[in-house]
Amino acid sequence: MKNISISNFLGIGLLGVDIADDAVRVVELRRRRGKLSCRHCGAAALAPGVLLEGNVEDMQGLADALRQAHRDSGSACTRVALAMPATALITHAIRLPAGLPEEQLEILVELEAAQYMPFALEDASLDFCILGPAPPLPGTTGKEVDVLLVAARRASVQRRLDATRAAGLLAVVMDSEALALQAALAQGGWQALPDGGVAYQLAWGLALHRYAR
Repeated sequence: MKNISISNFLGIGLLGVDIADDAVRVVELRRRRGKLSCRHCGAAALAPGVLLEGNVEDMQGLADALRQAHRDSGSACTRVALAMPATALITHAIRLPAGLPEEQLEILVELEAAQYMPFALEDASLDFCILGPAPPLPGTTGKEVDVLLVAARRASVQRRLDATRAAGLLAVVMDSEALALQAALAQGGWQALPDGGVAYQLAWGLALHRYAR
């Protein structure tokens, strides 16, 4: 999400961090001869009540689990990629004129977002991605693009960032769980992790941000 300080750190270590209801799981990848593999992975159980419907209820409990999972992995990397669950996100596909400068595109996205959010725009963290050219509509001549709008409550995002910081880690990417899982399934490789790697799919997908997923 653009106003949640997203960066892709190419060539620098990055931990994918999955904050699930039952546990925190982390993965760090490495690439050798064009093939990705797991460099480090770890996990720590989450006590009941730390998360409730995707929202952080016990920030210290989450920070402790993050710290423990990081220690369990053996990784020295402190930059992490996080994700928001679908229950905490509002997504909507919109059409916008093609070829606009990014600043103008952001303004239009904010105007569109205000129509779909059940809370005030100033309370939201927004992001968007251009999906591609939009099919022409009858009676229109100008080119348009399909844009995916993603929004979350700023407070919900901030609690994850604060817990991460309290654990001594630096969040540099905030993704959506759905997109991270999609990336993991498309890339593959997680199957080599313990128990077939299913539990680590999301963390793997997030770790892919190191390689400009």
